[in-house]
Amino acid sequence: MDTDKLLTIANQLSNEEICALIDMVSNRLTVLFGCLNNHVISSEVEFACLNGPYIQINCTTANLDDLSQHDFIRSALESDRPSHQQTAFPHEKETH
Repeated sequence: MDTDKLLTIANQLSNEEICALIDMVSNRLTVLFGCLNNHVISSEVEFACLNGPYIQINCTTANLDDLSQHDFIRSALESDRPSHQQTAFPHEKETH
């Protein structure tokens, strides 16, 4: 499908329909938050919903009471900036 056709379809979707579409492909998405002490911080997408007029994308890490409960994020917070970059793989789910 070419970009123009895809853009036409996207512009015709309501926010509710975009949320449904994101939900349908959420297992194929990850959100990059950025780097912290040479650790690339990202999270899998759980679902999307409306928050007022905006589409809110909820990540796996949103289920934590505190981001430091996630082992990888905690190690980034406690890190002294290691010389090599570490990455949390999106397929690794942590349970607490």
